[in-house]
Amino acid sequence: MGAAASGVSTQMQAEHDPNASFPWWVRFLAKGVAILGGVLSLFFGVLGLITLSATCMIAILLQMTSGALIIALEAPFCCQFVDFIEKISRFSESRQLWHKAVIYGIMGLVPIFLCIELNTILGSGTIFASGVIYGFMALGKKADRSNMMAAGDPAWSPQVNQSNIP
Repeated sequence: MGAAASGVSTQMQAEHDPNASFPWWVRFLAKGVAILGGVLSLFFGVLGLITLSATCMIAILLQMTSGALIIALEAPFCCQFVDFIEKISRFSESRQLWHKAVIYGIMGLVPIFLCIELNTILGSGTIFASGVIYGFMALGKKADRSNMMAAGDPAWSPQVNQSNIP
């Protein structure tokens, strides 16, 4: 029990680290959108099981699997009764942001490509949206104007004298 409590305190310190590259609300936004995407994909997956198309059935099953996996990765407290979820969530938290972006993006796009229906677009689209948010986080913060001007092309600098063309 003590190990679990120390793990939670370590995670809380990492989430509220003042030296982190993003504010706490951006990280919670990404987690929140991913959890919402997982829940919505499960909900719309159950609604989409009433279909006659085999490819749509496969897409719905993939969508529901992706939703359950994302809930297990982003909100492991929802799956405390499963022993191996804690190890998987620690592994997920140790991954770089672009890894999550690619995985969530692929998990969101595959069901949409298999079956373009409203329930797969709404369910898997939110998973893809969380992948996009993680992708933007992986790109990092934008530099300030002076750094952008220093690193840019000198032809675009406002200090360059442009000749007037008649």
